[in-house]
Amino acid sequence: MSRTTTTHAILAIAIFVMGSLQAWDSDVPKAGLLIVLLVSLAITLPPVALLVPLKREHFLGAFALSFVLLILARLISPIPLPGLFLILVPVVTMGLIFSGVLRPDDDSHTPSH
Repeated sequence: MSRTTTTHAILAIAIFVMGSLQAWDSDVPKAGLLIVLLVSLAITLPPVALLVPLKREHFLGAFALSFVLLILARLISPIPLPGLFLILVPVVTMGLIFSGVLRPDDDSHTPSH
């Protein structure tokens, strides 16, 4: 396994664990099966996007879809979930920072003359 793949795997696990802990702390399991499903999809999309080789647009699209799923879950939840968007803090931070660092464009490696 290459160093980049190892780093992506570690980041994916960290994003998944932190998102799952925040969802549990936000009482998502008490909100019902549909809400749990939406939040689970929102939590798993970014780690999968880190592990699968994607274009940067698709990678950022996975993060945007994750955000939309969390908005939908919060809107239709029968109980208040004020801390639900805290799930996105580690996801967005790690994803956006490391998408630029770990997935540089091929053009950036060309020497300038």
